[in-house]
Amino acid sequence: MASSSSSHQQNEERHALSGIQPPGIRRKVDESSKLFDVFINHRGPDVKNTLATQLYNSLQELGIKAFLDSKEKELGDSFPSTIETAIRSAAVNVAIFSKRYAESAWCLAELVLLLQSQAKIIPIFYGVEPWELRHIEKGVYADAFTNYVKNSRYMDRLNQWKEALQSVSLITGFEFNNSESASSSSGLDINNSDEYESIVLAVQKEVKRKKPLFVARYPVALKKLVQDFERRCVDEAVEDFERCCDLNVKGIIGIYGMGGAGKTTLAKELFNRKRSEYTRDSFLFDVREASARNELPSLQRKLLKDLFNEEPSSFQSIEEGTRILRERQRRSKMLSLLIVLDDIDDVKQLDALLFMDMQNIYANSLVIVTTRDEGVLIKTGISIRYGLKGMNTNDGRELFCWHSFGQSHPASGYEYLVEHFLQVCGGLPLSLQVLGRHVYGKPEHYWQLELGKARRSMHRDIKDRLKISFDALDWEEKQIFMDISCFFANKPKSVAIRSWEGSGWSAHLALERLKDKCLVEEIEIGRGRLDLTPAWPSFLRLRMHDHLRDEGTDQVLGMHDHLRDLGREMANELTSPHRLWNPQYLKSL
Repeated sequence: MASSSSSHQQNEERHALSGIQPPGIRRKVDESSKLFDVFINHRGPDVKNTLATQLYNSLQELGIKAFLDSKEKELGDSFPSTIETAIRSAAVNVAIFSKRYAESAWCLAELVLLLQSQAKIIPIFYGVEPWELRHIEKGVYADAFTNYVKNSRYMDRLNQWKEALQSVSLITGFEFNNSESASSSSGLDINNSDEYESIVLAVQKEVKRKKPLFVARYPVALKKLVQDFERRCVDEAVEDFERCCDLNVKGIIGIYGMGGAGKTTLAKELFNRKRSEYTRDSFLFDVREASARNELPSLQRKLLKDLFNEEPSSFQSIEEGTRILRERQRRSKMLSLLIVLDDIDDVKQLDALLFMDMQNIYANSLVIVTTRDEGVLIKTGISIRYGLKGMNTNDGRELFCWHSFGQSHPASGYEYLVEHFLQVCGGLPLSLQVLGRHVYGKPEHYWQLELGKARRSMHRDIKDRLKISFDALDWEEKQIFMDISCFFANKPKSVAIRSWEGSGWSAHLALERLKDKCLVEEIEIGRGRLDLTPAWPSFLRLRMHDHLRDEGTDQVLGMHDHLRDLGREMANELTSPHRLWNPQYLKSL
């Protein structure tokens, strides 16, 4: 900002008049290091060594990249260009109005750019009152503008600067009104100021709001899903805490469902909505894959960086990483943390990453775990669990149409084809997206061909995602899964159990594992009809056959059509044992 030396002042004035590009001109930024979350607009001699630097340091500790001119200027940089790039990239701008702020033409030129960038501005009135920016001729900036009027070089900028000051004066900000301290070299005593902490939190909250995770191109029914999640899980967690002394699970919520059901999508949306309520946050994607590559220590390092702003060179072991994380958490108990652990499939992964003192999670933090295996949540003692069952017909139709037509409804003449595809997809968001994209922009005869293919076999992208769950089964669980796919889907559970027990298999235990992994449903039957939630997708709304009612059977085995097809394809690939489920196979014998 402005310097006390005359040569620096002249350079500042020259750059303020001509060095910064006019609005609308954006320089191409090739280096991510030139992008910033926050720009701090200030007059150096007033606050450089006090409020500005302390704010910069506080934001850096939170992992927020702030621009402060003395910190960011590098050898060879064109400084006005560097400043302009920082302003254009910032999600939030902080403007510190000190008593001599208006003496800097550079500060005023920056302020104009801050407003033109349309990013959020947080004003800090440091020994200055907002009305003094609106009525310049009566306030502390009167002398500075009197001098500008005398200098013809500034005439074409004066009105623009005045309008900028007046506009910012109307924005709710923060005031430090101890004018005597504000004008002193030591500045205000902000280290222990609640107002200062409020500034840091306000900047942090706005940065998070402006930098959300990408959730979905077409977020169909997502708002409704979040509302249902909060009603069923968050409220339940609060009630649990109020009535129960067992604190071990109060700050952890599990989301489970079959592959492609939308678990990660829901978790990302919740993360975006909730993160401004917490001091620090971290989202760990694809924990299962990282674990398979022996990369859990790298995820531990990410947690250490995101939550405690530390970057250790390496961990000797997972146990060492867990120990270090626990030590940092114990030293920072006042921090409120939001953590998402995405795609967990083993309790050992939670042991490595869920490092927190369990007695403190409920008080000020939230952990969200997504998994295909509800059993992992149960073993860990996570009692608040939310299961995803798939989309209802109306929501599924809308999502499919967005991907297949780029609009919320079917194109004329394609309505019947859309309904057939919906039956094939069975409410699974992954399937609706993949098949919708596959037929986008294609003629009707192509749709008909693809519909036939989809009925005969799964699209490879869908199969690859679902097969992950199959591969995680042990030998006996795979056999029972394939048996259900070939013979026992929609059939009485008791009949299947007798068959497996006759082979010496642990049928009940294997079924529980398949249910935990969201591969099989046990569907209750009551008084001649299935007792199912109406919102469940059509693949689970099964009719009860007469022989089931006659036998008094109370449960049948159900599964998504894609999982049934996956099991049959896996059975066909095996040479032994043979499962002769297809009449065509019998003809070939």
